[in-house]
Amino acid sequence: MADSLLITLISLGATAFFLIGVPVLLVIGLWVVGMSLMLGLPLDNLGSALSDVFTDGFALLAMPLFILTGDLINQSGIARRMSDFAYSCLGWMRGGLAMAAIGACGLFAAISGSNSATTATIGAMLHPEMKKGGYDERFSAATAAAGGTLGIIIPPSIIFIVYGFLMNLPISDLFVAGIIPGLLMGLSMMFFCWLICRRNGWGHIIALQPSRVIKTAIGSWLGFFAIGIVLWGFIPVNSRRPRPLPSPSASACWSASCRCRFTG
Repeated sequence: MADSLLITLISLGATAFFLIGVPVLLVIGLWVVGMSLMLGLPLDNLGSALSDVFTDGFALLAMPLFILTGDLINQSGIARRMSDFAYSCLGWMRGGLAMAAIGACGLFAAISGSNSATTATIGAMLHPEMKKGGYDERFSAATAAAGGTLGIIIPPSIIFIVYGFLMNLPISDLFVAGIIPGLLMGLSMMFFCWLICRRNGWGHIIALQPSRVIKTAIGSWLGFFAIGIVLWGFIPVNSRRPRPLPSPSASACWSASCRCRFTG
């Protein structure tokens, strides 16, 4: 049997496993093992490649840890409080909830570093609220999807981690370079949200209450603390290596446990 046909069959089998609900990690593992056996590669190469991640690819460990951090922030309810803070700051303008969704995406992206996780988390929370608030359904979905792209630019961007690792560039420098473009992207999206909502009359306007802003900010302090730890985490100890990468995830675990303890 030709190698090309074997590759096709293995790939189709992996696709079938994915479609029937097999976890992605197992699907990828089965595909890698099948391809290794088909190409005649010894399976001990997999172990050596994994060990290289802990030596040469130290920065790649940041990817699952930042995703874990974002999931902890979401499951503990801190992401909801950060969304409430963004809405209390922007709800006094037309399209305030849409702009708050963009702002919440920026805050969540500064923790998880993943655009897909940002879109899924903020979209699941604010998309129903925007529909109830009189926003167009397609506009609400587009706002959450566009806001998720901030996760590519705003540090700690997983794309920057991969790019820096492949191109042998200081990842901390890439993170710093993404701060201003990420802020400009967020502000531009907020401006167009305001413009579109003002033209169509979408959304409800709430009064700007400093007491509410302060209250929601205090309620979101665990999220801001996690962002601060993330920013501290990618400050390099020397010119090539960042600080220990588990520190953001450890802070998120502590923040989530505090949140659960305070709320019972």
